Amino acid sequence: MKTQFKLIGFDLDGTLVNSLPDLALSVNSALADLGLPQASEELVLTWIGNGAPVLIARALDWAKVQTGRELSEAKIEQVKERFHFHYAENLCNISRLYPNVKETLQYLKEQGYLLAVVTNKPTRHVLPVLEAFGIESFFSEMLGGQSLPAIKPHPGPLYYLCGKFGLEPRQILFVGDSKNDILAAHSAGCAVVGLTYGYNYNIPIAESNPDWVFEDFAQLKNIL
Repeated sequence: MKTQFKLIGFDLDGTLVNSLPDLALSVNSALADLGLPQASEELVLTWIGNGAPVLIARALDWAKVQTGRELSEAKIEQVKERFHFHYAENLCNISRLYPNVKETLQYLKEQGYLLAVVTNKPTRHVLPVLEAFGIESFFSEMLGGQSLPAIKPHPGPLYYLCGKFGLEPRQILFVGDSKNDILAAHSAGCAVVGLTYGYNYNIPIAESNPDWVFEDFAQLKNIL
């Protein structure tokens, strides 16, 4: 290894995997189960990034505006349960790895870097997604939305990686596609790469001031 970095952490949705089609399908299926309107993929994209509870809350806020219907707490919980059901059935039906992800991960692993996933995606779905694309073996740690008390943009998950692997924050590089990734990394004292192709509420990732902005996942090799 030629850099100060010992561990590279990665967001999942919008960074490693283009999961928007399956997420949108699952959100709309859950809404349809309660007779609520369907949202476009472009709209669902703006709801992604803060975990499934926030994703569903944003979907329900939108549906309320569209219909004027106020859902009971029981109905809201039902939508959440239906989302998890549908997403478990559609984890990787349409989702795809972004270009150069698998090859680059393999290269980094062969170079001796520790690799970790830090995502706000429900923990129960993280390993199945990684397994579906045959990349789970690259990672020494996989953290999902329920793995720790705090999720991004809180720096807690990155502090956890420091403790588990005996590293200083400067030895961790984080790679993500949203402002939540940039905020978490910088709050923890870690350097961070912002990818332009993911899900960042339709805001250019450069506006969040990552240390590097890359259009292609393979560009990680340029700094590592």
